[in-house]
Amino acid sequence: MLSFYLAALESGGDRKMFAEIYQRHHIKMERAAIKILRDQSAAEDAVQNAFMQVIRHFEKIYEIPCEELPFWLISIVKNEALMLLRKRDRTVPLEEGWENFSERAEDVSDYTALVELFRSLPDTYRRVLEMKVLLGYTDKEIAGHLGISETAVSTRASRGRQLLREILEKEGFQL
Repeated sequence: MLSFYLAALESGGDRKMFAEIYQRHHIKMERAAIKILRDQSAAEDAVQNAFMQVIRHFEKIYEIPCEELPFWLISIVKNEALMLLRKRDRTVPLEEGWENFSERAEDVSDYTALVELFRSLPDTYRRVLEMKVLLGYTDKEIAGHLGISETAVSTRASRGRQLLREILEKEGFQL
């Protein structure tokens, strides 16, 4: 994996410095990620993502005092671990009857028709459902994106699901 990272750097000096940083700090970074994620594989992903961030912002390495570098690296890996944790734990609470919707949707012979039915929802409901069901956003995130309250998000999602359910039943889809 180290060779992959090194290939992303342009100069020999940067490669040498990165290799030293990697050798000196990757185990500490992995331990920090494991504490957050409690999963070895996910922790390794967080460390890889963190080192990719380091490479993207490698010019900052020269600005950071040596004694602060470990803290900077640990904060990057913690942020990456927290992002992975949020993605992993982000669940979309669906009302009864929606648990296996995606599996059942794959059985529909005319997928395009199903997409068109979803598009036929009023924009107010469709946007909330797209963000919630398809993108996995939380009510708080949706509220922030749309500039409405979390209560409004919840209400629109509920009404949108009900309307979509009615449209699907009217069109002959079985839920």
